[in-house]
Amino acid sequence: MFSTRRPDSISGTLSVCLALLLAPSVSHAQIYKWVDANGQMHYSERKEDADKAKAAELKVNSGAPSKEESNAALKYWQDQDREFKQRQAQKQMAERASIPPVATQSRSLSGGRADGSDASRCNLARDVLSGAVRLRNGLPTGAVERKTAEDDVRLACH
Repeated sequence: MFSTRRPDSISGTLSVCLALLLAPSVSHAQIYKWVDANGQMHYSERKEDADKAKAAELKVNSGAPSKEESNAALKYWQDQDREFKQRQAQKQMAERASIPPVATQSRSLSGGRADGSDASRCNLARDVLSGAVRLRNGLPTGAVERKTAEDDVRLACH
């Protein structure tokens, strides 16, 4: 569901791509690209570095890029960065929307604690079921906590 790549590896890949695109190439230098067994992309001037992976030869322009090519590349990467930031913002908004604000929750009967008595267990269980209490990390209770609360209501509430 979520990518395991760290943001610094994304910026590193972008830096390599921009450097390859914008840097004047050495005369007739060949550059090979391959993906290793871990899914990591690599670049090298030697095909042997690819080991058993299939290396693809990249076409390298023999001259410096034109101003139009540089501007197009810059615009492309700026667009990619803007879209990435938009996706991150949407993801954060979705995460915030999935956790109801504390102000809209029911009033707690137990204050989130039980002292061992049946009455306090009953109140805490009812708070869990109503959503009036949260886990210690601030997240809402899950299915396991609700099932335990249902059992506690059945046993402790008379």
